[in-house]
Amino acid sequence: MTLHPRVFALDQYAATTCPVKTQNTFGSLTPPDELIDTRVVEWFRQSAHHTHVLRFLRRRYANEICDLSGITDPEQCTTEAIAAMTAGVPIIIGACLPVDWENHRCGTVDILFKADEGDTPTYYPAIIKDHLVLASTSRQDHHPLATNLSHPFLSQAHPSKHSFRVDSRSANLLQLAHLWLLLSFSGFAAKEAWGAVIGTDQEDSKGAVVTWVNLNDKQIRAFSYTSTHQWKKYSPLSRYLHEHRFRVRVATRALAHHDGDQKLVASPVHIPECEECDWWTECQWLLENDISLRIERSPLDAREIMTLRSMGVSTITDLAAIDVEVLLPEYLPRVAHRAGAETRLRLAARRGRLLEAGISLERLTTGVLDLPEAEVEIDLDIETSSNNHAYLWGFLIDDRRNPHEKPWYHAVSKFESLTHAKELDLAEQAATWLKGFIESLDTSSVLVWHYSHYEISTLQRLAQHKQNKSDALTWLADYASTSFVDLLPLVTSNFFGVDGLGLKTVAAVGAGFSWRDPEPSGLNSQFWFLDAIRAPTPEIQQGARDRILRYNEDDVRATWALRRWLRSLT
Repeated sequence: MTLHPRVFALDQYAATTCPVKTQNTFGSLTPPDELIDTRVVEWFRQSAHHTHVLRFLRRRYANEICDLSGITDPEQCTTEAIAAMTAGVPIIIGACLPVDWENHRCGTVDILFKADEGDTPTYYPAIIKDHLVLASTSRQDHHPLATNLSHPFLSQAHPSKHSFRVDSRSANLLQLAHLWLLLSFSGFAAKEAWGAVIGTDQEDSKGAVVTWVNLNDKQIRAFSYTSTHQWKKYSPLSRYLHEHRFRVRVATRALAHHDGDQKLVASPVHIPECEECDWWTECQWLLENDISLRIERSPLDAREIMTLRSMGVSTITDLAAIDVEVLLPEYLPRVAHRAGAETRLRLAARRGRLLEAGISLERLTTGVLDLPEAEVEIDLDIETSSNNHAYLWGFLIDDRRNPHEKPWYHAVSKFESLTHAKELDLAEQAATWLKGFIESLDTSSVLVWHYSHYEISTLQRLAQHKQNKSDALTWLADYASTSFVDLLPLVTSNFFGVDGLGLKTVAAVGAGFSWRDPEPSGLNSQFWFLDAIRAPTPEIQQGARDRILRYNEDDVRATWALRRWLRSLT
């Protein structure tokens, strides 16, 4: 965002991000000369994909490009962009477009592609995004045009076989609409409103796809409970204008509020992007007991939260006190955008009541739980890398015939980059060890416990590739059908958890178990695995391996502790 004395302009990101960001920016003014222009800052946040796209274009069109990305002064960048557009340069990189103060718009465009029309140079905006923008399935109602970086211009594009991911990538389209209107203000916009998104989609050997979208096509679905037809389709331009007008209103009110003249327009709602927002600390204290912050499992979306607020239900205390049956007739028509809205509200109200009562885990049944038992019980947990290769099989063995013998841990692991063949070899080693151990016991009363279906699905995935029926992995897959027990279904049929029923939650709240690692999670373990195989020193690699083994051991000890606790309930 750029400020001018009591005049302001919003960049292309404002209309697609939380309006409270705009409100906080203009409600907490610092002198204009102390603000960093985000149009310049954006160029220091390039992804590898962004860098690759620009490098390719610079090499392919070396004599037809004006590259302004290295200019850090916005005024100089704008002046040179105007000169390049006037001269009709085919491709312009990193142009700061002239600010439209009257309509409150400013922005920097990743790429400008020259339009193939008339004698006066005109342009289309293009943005580079570090995500996929095309869906593999085709929609009948909308087909964008597509080409590749070797032939990126709109005149070279052809109808795509795929559809644009409108539902998840509509922000891209609104940003293009903003940039096209800025081009219109400066007199350099092409006659037809088109824009391009260069996502990470690849076209065979031709590289990154340039996806061209008509910004006047009605393709963005939006919900309005006051309309006869609640779901309507809007063009990116019309939807952008709606969102931009609201942000302008928010900013105008924030400026007036700063002078003590007006009330603020936007109120914060906790959403996933909040923790990464610079303004989060400003909003967090306002949401101390708010529904959007306190309910983390199956959270209500922003529209559902705002609907409840309009009905006088904002906090966990409010939510715990509501009569859902009384609320539903007015509530449901206003949140018809969301499938299963009634169930979602009932779950949220239930969680609200438990939170208000200070209860994290609620028993749904009474009496002793019927858990199968065996003389020897083994807990199993598999760790996989980010590419879904199983690199660690962890076992905890509890010989219940000898109550004085403590359960002991055994791991079969391979800390290296795994191919499918190496993953199969490791799985065979783990199965061989387990088969040999079970056969060495002087009892047939053995059960193998796990938490969730993941261990079974991983075992089945690997076993189906083994052709020799005498292989230990094939044996283990057969053995699992009779002697493996999933603890999760038993938990879900007997408990309700405010924060869900994941092992980390249930073992901690119910069994009082604690992991030795301060940040235990399957996702974190994938990052530790990368350190274990790629860290710059052997010491760091070994530290990461030890950390993973401790984490895996705690996982199997957690299922053991949880099972012991469940058996103690009466």
